[in-house]
Amino acid sequence: MVPERSRGGTEANAGDGTVTAAKPVAIPRLTAVTGPAAGRGLAMARSLATVGRHATNDLVLADPRVSGVHLEVRRVGARVHVRDAGSTNGTWIGPHRVTEIELAAGGELTVGSTLLRLDIDEAATPALLSTGDSFGQLVGASTEMRELFATLERVAPKNLTVLVQGETGTGKEEVARAIHAASPRAAGPFVVVDATALPETLAESLLFGHEKGAFTGADQRRIGLFESAQGGTVFLDEVGELPPAMQPKFLRVLERREVTRVGGNAPVKIDVRLVAATNRDLRHEIDAGRFREDLFFRLCQVRVVLPPLRDRPEDVAVICRKLLAQLGGPPGAGVAIDEGALSQLATQPWPGNVRELRNVLERAAALSKDRVIRRADVAGEGLGFRGTRGERSALDLSGEFTVAKERAIARFESAYLAGLMRRSGGNLSLAAREADLARHHLRDLLRKRGLYGASWLDPTEPE
Repeated sequence: MVPERSRGGTEANAGDGTVTAAKPVAIPRLTAVTGPAAGRGLAMARSLATVGRHATNDLVLADPRVSGVHLEVRRVGARVHVRDAGSTNGTWIGPHRVTEIELAAGGELTVGSTLLRLDIDEAATPALLSTGDSFGQLVGASTEMRELFATLERVAPKNLTVLVQGETGTGKEEVARAIHAASPRAAGPFVVVDATALPETLAESLLFGHEKGAFTGADQRRIGLFESAQGGTVFLDEVGELPPAMQPKFLRVLERREVTRVGGNAPVKIDVRLVAATNRDLRHEIDAGRFREDLFFRLCQVRVVLPPLRDRPEDVAVICRKLLAQLGGPPGAGVAIDEGALSQLATQPWPGNVRELRNVLERAAALSKDRVIRRADVAGEGLGFRGTRGERSALDLSGEFTVAKERAIARFESAYLAGLMRRSGGNLSLAAREADLARHHLRDLLRKRGLYGASWLDPTEPE
């Protein structure tokens, strides 16, 4: 039987149905040193995990000053990258409140009344990794994606409800389609329901159907989306947008596996599998009173998280080649991409994730010469136009005029120079010509903004 929540194990899936024993390895471990949960710990067997008060966290802290989901943590070698998940009371290192930080062994931070310390567990059992770099239309060679594929390979044949969480553009619908295609229901229908497009007054009728005369305009019986998916899979996108009045009715359908049409009395048995998706962590919505906790638990018999593209730059190359192969026909047929372009793409923040990358490749394929996408085809204003999170935030206009002006100039220069050097591949002379600046002046500006010597600079170029 597949466990409801994958936390690693003692087996490794070889991708062909064979199973091999996983060997213990040294991995980071977060431990509560003080506070109500003192002694509890989490070995980072998986690449991604959460810490908080809610029972579905990987490390549960029974601390009333800890938020439902307080931290999101990602394993990076022997370190962990820690991000505050919008907690109420914050994350602290000594007297300093932090939002993101990377901890090494021995590092400590405080959440609520709990002190957490990072140590190294020398004999932990790692999570299962798929030996393949794809599952359905999903591709990726990173550890995060191979962990995801291993989970999906085991979950797909089972009749479990799956909750897929991920940012916009990460491929949540592709996960649902891949699960359906790899399940015994593959020959049945795959029905997509977008919760954001359900009118509150008609949501029940659209989902569960209605009888003739049930309301004005109901001139005939109509089966709902769930009935139309008999023997197949329903993909409920953006489940967090379900109207509050619909949530208890939806929960009843999942528990009883039957629907009652609007205006009808006799329940209709349904045989469907549900895969739901959201771009939000529903545990925050539960804390805010906008989502039912019992419905959440019913939805996430298995919960999987799609990591954003910016956290797995090593996947950009394999995704690019897959997307170019899928484009098909002019302009995509036979289009190749060189290493310079791939390196350029791997440095971008990708706020729109894989969907944004696909758009960039389609444009570059159409405009490329000799059917080869080069660095120049993917560098410029059209790429990553939304910038980093910091570049998209509002200007700080507080305080004295001269101080605020200097902050704005520093922000502009840092963003402009970083983009300039990425486009020029770190070539200082080429960047100076594009910016119409003297080479020594550009070098001084880079030093002033702490950008000189960054990884995009060519180490072979003389100063």
